Amino acid sequence: MDDYQQIVEFLKAIDEAIEEAVALYVIGGGSITLALDHLNRTEDIDVVGVGQNIIDLAGKQSELAKKYNVYIQKISEIGFTAPRDWRDRAKQINLGLSKLSIFCADIHDVILGKLARMQQKDVDDIMSLYEKNYLDIPYLLQRLNDNKKELLNIEYRNNAKLAFEQIFNKKLIFREGQAKLT
Repeated sequence: MDDYQQIVEFLKAIDEAIEEAVALYVIGGGSITLALDHLNRTEDIDVVGVGQNIIDLAGKQSELAKKYNVYIQKISEIGFTAPRDWRDRAKQINLGLSKLSIFCADIHDVILGKLARMQQKDVDDIMSLYEKNYLDIPYLLQRLNDNKKELLNIEYRNNAKLAFEQIFNKKLIFREGQAKLT
């Protein structure tokens, strides 16, 4: 069973185990795998705003995680470095589930989240998405400029500059609180 199918089976097991409707807002690599690139490998599904009951059922130490080799990881909304309206742009993914609704963050918002850490896996994900033409650079720049809170962070701005230069081969500057391509 490939990674994507394993994740789907994992989510189906959660769906069968819960009694009430639950919405999962997926960010990070899980969003890439579920929404765009089924070959993308991830061992965790980062979700925002999930209840403890789901963490108990499907978190890192759960029986479901051990069975499917994937787990739900709760991420604070504060820790997801995307514009405030990211949930409005999330797309629902239809996996044929009855109680579990899966919403994947827009891929451009996922990229903005990855800019905060810029670990090798983040760089690899961004490069892969760019090489497969999943990214619209002008739209990414617009979303970056919508990310007002993060633009105040020098490390985040430096990571954005680095990503635009090394991955997209575009020079990014910041003037008057806005990111611009030169």
